[in-house]
Amino acid sequence: MSKIASGLVLFSLLMALSLGVAYAESEVAATENVTEENASINESVNATLNETLNATVNETVAETAVAVNETK
Repeated sequence: MSKIASGLVLFSLLMALSLGVAYAESEVAATENVTEENASINESVNATLNETLNATVNETVAETAVAVNETK
């Protein structure tokens, strides 16, 4: 193989490696963004559910206490 052919083969291999690394890094960045968004959504949903459940439980307890007092 001539020096020019060897250089072209080496250059194309290095370019393929560079593109592979760049593609892999972009996939990791996309996965990290999705994970952060999911964590944020989960925190928001959890907070909303906790507030709703607490309000419902408190209201039920209060209504039960009133009903018990009325039946006495």
